[in-house]
Amino acid sequence: MSQNNISPTVDVENSVTNEKNDKPEKEEVQWGYSGKAMRAQCFLYWVVTFLLFGGGVYLTITGLLDAAYFWAWIGIVVFAAVLWIQFFATYCYRTWSLRYKLTNHRLYTYQGLFTKTSDSMELVYIEDVQLVQTFFDRVFNGGVGRLVIFSSADKTHRQLVIAGIENPQSIFEKVDIARADVRAKRAIISGS
Repeated sequence: MSQNNISPTVDVENSVTNEKNDKPEKEEVQWGYSGKAMRAQCFLYWVVTFLLFGGGVYLTITGLLDAAYFWAWIGIVVFAAVLWIQFFATYCYRTWSLRYKLTNHRLYTYQGLFTKTSDSMELVYIEDVQLVQTFFDRVFNGGVGRLVIFSSADKTHRQLVIAGIENPQSIFEKVDIARADVRAKRAIISGS
């Protein structure tokens, strides 16, 4: 039998995608900071607020706040308001401004509301990727986690921490696989 009649389907498919783009296709994964990561902090703020107002009511009932009754309650209300304003400002900043994108060759980080800062890290320079999920992340925060990315060659990010990741195991695996693929291709090209 003649081998000329056999055509590899993989090469045909790749040549079709390459003819359209003239470049290899870039696979992208995008994610941002998940608000779930702040559930435990929100619960803590509710406890502090309850204790503040409960303590104020107790001191008022027992008569210990007679002389400074008005100013003590103003202090409690102002402290609770500042606490919650700080919480909501942090929540909005993190969920609206922290974005990440993983391509075949780079990991991009985007940060900022008014002043935007973008940075990239080449996957070939990532030495190791670590997934961290605390007890609070697993139980209270809906299973979020954070990635710790170690790089020896990147001068701006020797250790990059990406917190508040929803479905962290999936993102961890995608970053680790992309890193391993790029490093394997680099080893094949350089001949080592």
